[in-house]
Amino acid sequence: MRGFRILALLASIAAASLAGCESTPERVFTYGAKGTVIQAERFVADVYGHVADPLPYGGLDIDGPLASMKARWPDLKPLLEAGILGLTDDGEIAIHEIGTRSRGEVKQLRRLVRAENRDRHVLYRAMTAAIGHGDDTLSLMIGHTEDTFGHEWITQAPKGWWAQDHTGRWVQK
Repeated sequence: MRGFRILALLASIAAASLAGCESTPERVFTYGAKGTVIQAERFVADVYGHVADPLPYGGLDIDGPLASMKARWPDLKPLLEAGILGLTDDGEIAIHEIGTRSRGEVKQLRRLVRAENRDRHVLYRAMTAAIGHGDDTLSLMIGHTEDTFGHEWITQAPKGWWAQDHTGRWVQK
């Protein structure tokens, strides 16, 4: 009986220790799909220039795109505000309205969109791997990551920005 009590006490201590390791003031440790949601909320807030808690996941393939996207943000924001660019439901940006731009300006705009979407693709792949879905299950979960980030880009976007739904239809927020 005494051995059972000691074993139960040790199991309780171990469980309490593990529960205490779930988060710290600097980092939140999450698992699976919820980790993607938390990362998307904080990542998008950071890029948009809002106050955000620390990201639960990091690494070169997450921190690198974040730095590039934040550096590119001053160029993208006015284009999003003017409706020239819009957000897609799968986490990309797209050209919404070219207007009367010259051929050279359109080429430059496309280059900017490609660079942004390239960083987003690197981020989404890295994020999917960070939550434990690399190699074998990456292709199964990447869509979830893209949709989660896409939802968050649109949710946090200010009123007046354009977004494309899953059918390709543009709607103004």
